[in-house]
Amino acid sequence: MRRLRPWALWVWTWIAPLVVPWALLLAVNAWPPSVPLARTTIPREAARADRCTWACHNRGCSHRTTLPAVLSSDRYLFGKTIDGLYALGRLFSRDRARGYGIANLLVFCVVWPAVMYGLWVSVWRERERLRALRARLVGATGREP
Repeated sequence: MRRLRPWALWVWTWIAPLVVPWALLLAVNAWPPSVPLARTTIPREAARADRCTWACHNRGCSHRTTLPAVLSSDRYLFGKTIDGLYALGRLFSRDRARGYGIANLLVFCVVWPAVMYGLWVSVWRERERLRALRARLVGATGREP
């Protein structure tokens, strides 16, 4: 297997996980308006009995869920997540909607990506440590483990 040059390895390990997601986000949001999937507002569609549409997103859904209640019900994980975001939002603003928005951005645009980046770095360090241990073992014994 061909090894990356040290500077390329450094960029791949430390810089790419920080830059690539934001570049993709900016590319999608800056996409030309003539592209059919690019949206500037939430669409308004009529409700349909056979499937979910934007009407479900905008006004709530009455369709039978395919996910178990523990994931999709307001009483379990989904509901507790929303309740937690509202509670966190109260620390930032007295306006319920504004506080929820701030908490949503903080959790899903700052905290979650930071945790994922930390895990990426941790896994990459362990990978490099295991490679170094394998190289030392092969050097000491002269054979592949």
